[in-house]
Amino acid sequence: MGCVVCGGETKGSALLCEKCFGAIDDPLVLLPTALDPKSDQRMFQISSPCLRIGPVSSADVSYSKGPEPALRLREILASEDKSGLPLFVSGYLTGLGVGLYLRGDERLPRRGMIWSILQNAVESDFKTEQWAAASIRMGNVLALLVREVSRLPIEASAVLPFVQKYTEAVRTLYARSLPYPSLSDAAAINEILLDHWAGNSEKALSMIEDRIEGERSEAARAHLLIVKATMLVESGMQSQAVQVLESIPGKVRDERISRLKALIEVTR
Repeated sequence: MGCVVCGGETKGSALLCEKCFGAIDDPLVLLPTALDPKSDQRMFQISSPCLRIGPVSSADVSYSKGPEPALRLREILASEDKSGLPLFVSGYLTGLGVGLYLRGDERLPRRGMIWSILQNAVESDFKTEQWAAASIRMGNVLALLVREVSRLPIEASAVLPFVQKYTEAVRTLYARSLPYPSLSDAAAINEILLDHWAGNSEKALSMIEDRIEGERSEAARAHLLIVKATMLVESGMQSQAVQVLESIPGKVRDERISRLKALIEVTR
């Protein structure tokens, strides 16, 4: 096969060679995207500063505080006091639809700023519950990246180290939730999905089954069953997935159930 970017020969059925994959500055471009009709050029950090009307003494463009996310992030990172970072990161990712519980069907709008946030914030560590929540959301974005890259026709020599690197990064982010029981439960369930996407499906299915058996909350149990059905569908075990979905009480309303059933019908 040949690389779709450089045309060079690739191994097996890979359509992207290791060199071209490594040249991608923002790997989030590989994620399935959501339509984002409310965004404009400013959200993509293009033509971000406002135009000045009338003559000015300097041609320099100055940046100041404001509601625009790109400028707000720049102001926080440039400041010695970065205490506003947890609230900003958590609020921004929440607004994009990144919840505490990883679902697997998330679709993010294409914004370069998401990767910029991850690059600049992922190494920061504030000993607060708010930062733990923000870290789970950042981990969820990277977990989705692990899922997508592991599925794409890219040379294994590039995929394996990439998946390993970001899988460990996600685990580190999730581990920040350990002091906070209300968050650590979400992180633990998310990590099961991460194991599945990283290639340890058998381990992930065993772990989710253990959690299902010990769960007494009907809502939480329904989420666990949907997660299990998701992993079964993605592992090609449609019949078992159907049985799991049918065990979910009919009063549970979750669009993932109908989506999974439709996907099962298509793949049968």
